[in-house]
Amino acid sequence: MTKDHLLNISVAAADKEDVQFELDRADLVLQEAVVEAITQGEDITAVAEVAELPVDEVVKLAAGVDPASALPL
Repeated sequence: MTKDHLLNISVAAADKEDVQFELDRADLVLQEAVVEAITQGEDITAVAEVAELPVDEVVKLAAGVDPASALPL
């Protein structure tokens, strides 16, 4: 493997990590916006539709439960 290949792989891995970080950040921002909307009295079904999330996930967010931690084993 040449240095160019290793550099390309390294750059691609760094790009992937950066994209994953941004995706995680966007997910947190979405969750915060959903919780804020629900606490301000917005309809859970409407919030779920706009957020493109399942209603049960929005209900868990509104209840203060991290949906990822509530997944069945």
